[in-house]
Amino acid sequence: MINKAPRGPAPAGEGILAKTNEAVMNSKELTDRSSPEERILVAAAEEFAANGFFGARTQAIADAAGVNKAMLHYYFRTKENLYGHVIAGALRRILNQVGQAWLSQDSVEARLEKVVDAYMDNYERNPGFLKIILREFVDGGERFRKVFRDLKEPGPLASGLTLPQIMDRIGSELGLSLAQTTHLIVNVVGMCAISFVSPLLLEALGHFKVADLNLYLKDRRVAVKSMTLAYVKNLIRGSRKE
Repeated sequence: MINKAPRGPAPAGEGILAKTNEAVMNSKELTDRSSPEERILVAAAEEFAANGFFGARTQAIADAAGVNKAMLHYYFRTKENLYGHVIAGALRRILNQVGQAWLSQDSVEARLEKVVDAYMDNYERNPGFLKIILREFVDGGERFRKVFRDLKEPGPLASGLTLPQIMDRIGSELGLSLAQTTHLIVNVVGMCAISFVSPLLLEALGHFKVADLNLYLKDRRVAVKSMTLAYVKNLIRGSRKE
């Protein structure tokens, strides 16, 4: 919920930071049971999220992963290659879940809601990924574009479909053009992402403060789902009139 300032137990910024710290603590618990390669990827995600590509240090990543720099370079060769693996891994997890959601036997409405959940779940579990993406766009986004281009070319995701095939399937079943399908995906991605940034914006306005981040994000899920369903129904009605 959104409460009027100045009441509220904690600033929104602290809530987001706490969620990021919680994700870091959970990832550190996993490192004891992971391979060196997996530990390097976890440590790299945290380092890149905290300091960006240019500020991240491979020595800090190696130390956090409990390996030496020689082993880090053995697995990933360069800092840029490691950065690409971090982004590609996060994107692939999201796209796998989105593809599986759309291939389910549920109604169109239920599948659209699952797609929203796929994005919200992944952003919530990996808040550092949003930081990496925001920094990447500030830096021009060339590394992100390269990763995304490469991600379209390999074989199918866990869902059995490639990214273009997922978009084709969504558009075909809903009777949407490629442009309409693209806008649908952009709307979902954007509304989910802004859910994690908006508490800071609301607090900056000085009139509202998010008192309970988890409750706020739960409410945002409901709102995003409602707006997505309304948008799709409006598109379908428009297509039928034509």
